[in-house]
Amino acid sequence: MLPRMRLALCLLLIAAAACDDTDDEAPAPDAGVPLTLSVVAGDLDAALFGVWGAAPDAVWVVGGTSAPDGGLVLRYDGQTLRPETTPPGPRLWWAWGADADHVWAVGEQGRILARRDGAWVDEPSGLDEKAVLWGVWGSGPTDLWAVGGSIRPGGPKGVVLRSTGDGVWTRVDDPALPADLSLYKAWAAPGAPGPIIVGEGGVTLRWDGAAFTRQDVGVLDLLFTVHGAPGGPTLAVGGLTSGLIFRRADDGWVDESVTGAPPLNGVFVGDDGAALVVGARGVLLHRSAAGDWARAALDGARGRTLHAAWRDAAGATWTVGGDLTASVDGLIATDRAPLPRLELP
Repeated sequence: MLPRMRLALCLLLIAAAACDDTDDEAPAPDAGVPLTLSVVAGDLDAALFGVWGAAPDAVWVVGGTSAPDGGLVLRYDGQTLRPETTPPGPRLWWAWGADADHVWAVGEQGRILARRDGAWVDEPSGLDEKAVLWGVWGSGPTDLWAVGGSIRPGGPKGVVLRSTGDGVWTRVDDPALPADLSLYKAWAAPGAPGPIIVGEGGVTLRWDGAAFTRQDVGVLDLLFTVHGAPGGPTLAVGGLTSGLIFRRADDGWVDESVTGAPPLNGVFVGDDGAALVVGARGVLLHRSAAGDWARAALDGARGRTLHAAWRDAAGATWTVGGDLTASVDGLIATDRAPLPRLELP
């Protein structure tokens, strides 16, 4: 298949950062990632795209299948992962919360779910069925941001929504927002005036409290996730044919891409300054607080893509993924001890 045709097919099939590529082996490990993850589930009927937690005993995993009502939310209560009841709707791509009582998940067809009083409810986004919201973040329960776009002809681009937590979302109109590029994730350090947003074409945007400023990384490729910590770096990761990693500096972005890494989807930076990056072919990349990179692959996930990573306050790491092309073979892995149980209907 010609490279451009393959690229178009990848975008059409998964609307995300990278194609699942089972033909190639994961890169050979370097020094190794200083953690050992065990697979909780490796063959769920749905793929899993996002993980976030309010506490070690309150963790949510979101994803779904390609069915019209294929959305899925799992909750970990400290012992067991179980599905939570949600309104019917399409698959979900990301989750974020201010605490255990204020959690949001976003996904396809402009879908927004909010968890209130222990139950999930729909919040209207005002977007049509061509829209996908790939990311959600907030500085707190009254300052929420959702970002997205579309891969379908005539679908929206450069989507940024904002809410005060009252269930009403308003689309942000700003001249710096791209009219031709989708946006994928948003994040900001505590106390920042607003989020950093990343997306297609190497675009990054930063909210200063009143408007966005655009500062691209200089590579015309996809940036899929951004995360950081006050005591550590701010990293943006992505890439459609090979992995990209950029670190934010005072005067822009510095390329820290690891040679030979496959496309990358998720990044989490801990308060200690160390970071975990995950991506295609089950790859795990670890950045020490000193800036040194190590590489490994998760056993049992080499033929699938890891999509998101998160670490709880007790230091346990979680990562989720699956076969993103077919939205099957969902995978959850963690070093949480004892290993969580999974209960499905």
